[in-house]
Amino acid sequence: MDKTLKKKISVTLKILIVICALGGVILSLFNAKKDGYSHWYKRLMYFTAQSNLWIGFNSLTILLYQAITNKSDTKRGLLYLCKYLFTVSITITAIVFFFFLAPFADQSYHIWTVSGFLTHLFSPLFSIADFIIDPNRTKLNKNVAFLAVLPPLIYVINSSVLSVLNVDFGRGVNYPYFFMDHFSPAGVFGFSLDAPILGSFYWILILALITFFIGVFYKKLKSRQQTKKHA
Repeated sequence: MDKTLKKKISVTLKILIVICALGGVILSLFNAKKDGYSHWYKRLMYFTAQSNLWIGFNSLTILLYQAITNKSDTKRGLLYLCKYLFTVSITITAIVFFFFLAPFADQSYHIWTVSGFLTHLFSPLFSIADFIIDPNRTKLNKNVAFLAVLPPLIYVINSSVLSVLNVDFGRGVNYPYFFMDHFSPAGVFGFSLDAPILGSFYWILILALITFFIGVFYKKLKSRQQTKKHA
């Protein structure tokens, strides 16, 4: 594909990311009470909202930087390192939603809404597409996949502290997702015949491994593209 065309598509994708990610989160805040949350700000306690805000503001920052400097291929590696980390996180948001949450959610969650599609489907799809097509030259360190686990891990730590403090996540429970219920019948390291079956430690470990391997895949994909450019 022609480099100029790639740049134009990448800019378009970033604009769509900003609209879907930030717009989707804002819309979800307005609909919070209708969707069963006690306060609008409780929605910000969930990884969905946070990962969309990360990728949305990252894309907006890159767009503004490119507009101000008139460079579509920024030399500021930190922006593109964050882009990589947040693309992995928004991918996890989509995977967890469609494979872990949506199949078991009851009607009170109102998951099939405009904001739900924007934050769980379109924002991740546009983010992944932009990561693949963006012609930036920033090289990712070979160990960068370990960093990709950090944003979700920080979220887990913060949410666990709130859970221990018995903070309500907006729906009358002190955990954001069923697999992070440290006080379930399975507890943290145990097992149970009832949901969630596995202790929260094992669920978190599984998701951490999935995050790591997605990070490895994206890193190799980008490295292969850069190798072809210089071939």
